[in-house]
Amino acid sequence: MATTNVFYMPASKPFWSPMAKDLASHGLIPAIWMGDWRHDNFGRTEFPDAEVLPIKETHTTISDVPLAHAPSAELLTSRAFLAMKNQAMKLMDRQDETRYFGRLERDAHFYSIFNHLYSSIIEKKIGALVVGEAPHHTAQLIGYRTCEMLGIPTYHLMMNTYVPLLQVQRQIVGNPLPVPSAPDVTKHIDEIHKSFETYREGIPTPLYMTNQANFDKTWKFSRWVRRYWRNIVALRVKKIIGREIRPSNDTGIRNLYPFQVNRRHWLTPFRVEAIRRNLEQEYPKFAEKVDFSDGSLPKFVYFPMPFEPERTTLPDGGDFYEAMDALLALRAYLPEDVHIFVKEHPSQFARKLSGYKGRSQLIYQVIANLPNTRLIDLSVPSASLTENAEFVCVITGTAALEAALIGKKGVVFGSPWFWRLPGVHVFTELPPYEKFVKLPGSSVDELKAAVSATVPGFNLPGTISVSQRTYMRQKFGDYVDELVRDEDTRRLVVETIVADFTQRSKRKN
Repeated sequence: MATTNVFYMPASKPFWSPMAKDLASHGLIPAIWMGDWRHDNFGRTEFPDAEVLPIKETHTTISDVPLAHAPSAELLTSRAFLAMKNQAMKLMDRQDETRYFGRLERDAHFYSIFNHLYSSIIEKKIGALVVGEAPHHTAQLIGYRTCEMLGIPTYHLMMNTYVPLLQVQRQIVGNPLPVPSAPDVTKHIDEIHKSFETYREGIPTPLYMTNQANFDKTWKFSRWVRRYWRNIVALRVKKIIGREIRPSNDTGIRNLYPFQVNRRHWLTPFRVEAIRRNLEQEYPKFAEKVDFSDGSLPKFVYFPMPFEPERTTLPDGGDFYEAMDALLALRAYLPEDVHIFVKEHPSQFARKLSGYKGRSQLIYQVIANLPNTRLIDLSVPSASLTENAEFVCVITGTAALEAALIGKKGVVFGSPWFWRLPGVHVFTELPPYEKFVKLPGSSVDELKAAVSATVPGFNLPGTISVSQRTYMRQKFGDYVDELVRDEDTRRLVVETIVADFTQRSKRKN
């Protein structure tokens, strides 16, 4: 196969470095390298002709590199470009802990990143893009979407939420690619079946929710004081020695902000805590209790809000990466007398997470203004809302699958790994409401059979990042070592990408 230059965006696990050499052995040569900081030196050493872009510096500095190429008016006015720009601006929320990073500064950073990447993609004659998972850093998303606009094949991995299984995707919303050697995933399917069986007794609480709840229970004011004190000490040490205490890495974009006024200083923890509290205190002003025994309770659809900022909404939501867009579309679809019960994701207020970056407290009034749309108190069990709803509608969340597992219908706007299982429907493909609600529900046995039929051939054992591996080890213990071997993951991902790229190249020629 003739050599092809690749835009390579490795994730955090160690196998992403040798996987670049595996791809190169098949003619897919990394020419632009922009991923997890752990792999940057490998990229420089093994691929000296590649342009290695440290992801933190790409986000936090304005490029001073002269450009050789500029995009056309046709591209700049296209729907794809305008959507990508809006998505990139929204992703910059993750860099804006104190909300001082204004639109004008964001605009400059967006064009700095886009202009540089567009010119490099053209200059390097990039023919394919490989990224760990659907891009959720600003620069990676800009690179991914730019390749899409230029007709360059893109490849990324999607993780199963129940077991360490991966799918190789060609697009963010769409079907997975077949795995040529079809690995044995019997053990993984058995674990999915075991998880599904638990729904015969009701909807269990996911492990990650338990972890967050336990953290919040142990949170004390003293913990916040310690965090504040560490911040002061870190700033003082940086001033004395002229650099950060910790090594530079990609997560630094969360607290080393691009614009000077937005940089961390001694008052930052107070401002962050005020923003968090405003969000936390605003929701109860609008949230209502629900009495399910009330005979006058209207018919309703349950819309659990997604946690933001998170990849599962942007970019996994596709055209519906904005939760408000999804909610408005659902409201327009439903008859007037069918209400929507909206419940905030409990993680939005979790002390361990940064939900204050993903939601303004002002949005709750906006939602409350919608006709026959209610915000529901966090004390109302999600299981009860699911059991009593006409159906459950999400962007990509597992609440849709949980609904299907108890015989209800689930609706998704994006394409999570379970989007074609029985009982799970795609919003843009729904028939009129009156017909849809009459469709039969599914059962645990039907879903188990569908998993057995659809998972083999399109899934391979693996995890993408260090955090995913840690979570799966917490869930499965040492058994995870039987479910995942990184060398197999690496080989199978390369096989799948090379097979698809070769096939597409033959059709093109």
